[in-house]
Amino acid sequence: MFIKWIKCQVKEENKSSFSNAQEGWGELKQLDGFIGQIGGWDKNIPFEAGIISFWRDDRSYQAFMEQQHDEIFEKSNQRNTYSNISVHIYEKMFNISTTDMTDFLSKGSLLRVADCFVETNKQLEFKRMQKEVWNKGMKA
Repeated sequence: MFIKWIKCQVKEENKSSFSNAQEGWGELKQLDGFIGQIGGWDKNIPFEAGIISFWRDDRSYQAFMEQQHDEIFEKSNQRNTYSNISVHIYEKMFNISTTDMTDFLSKGSLLRVADCFVETNKQLEFKRMQKEVWNKGMKA
């Protein structure tokens, strides 16, 4: 799985326009390899929008970027609705449970995302601790 995490700073007067422009990205549903996308406003930073999208793999994401992205972006009229944007790309590292994450995306009612910085030499320990905490929670 391929994950794209986007954060946009939006001026107060542009929040409505930004939200309306986001609806133009509904065309993604038609694309091969697109799994889903969700977004919202940061509770702690009221003028920062977060959007996370899920793709089957790097190949389908790259095809979208080369063939459809710019056209959808122009049609959405989103260019002037935000003042800053940051985009980060991730590949799924592991499933904490045996359930495939795509099941959560299609059946879940709540998605919690943690954006963490983990030093390279501590990644294995971080993964181990995440699995440990998850397993304890599942037994409670």
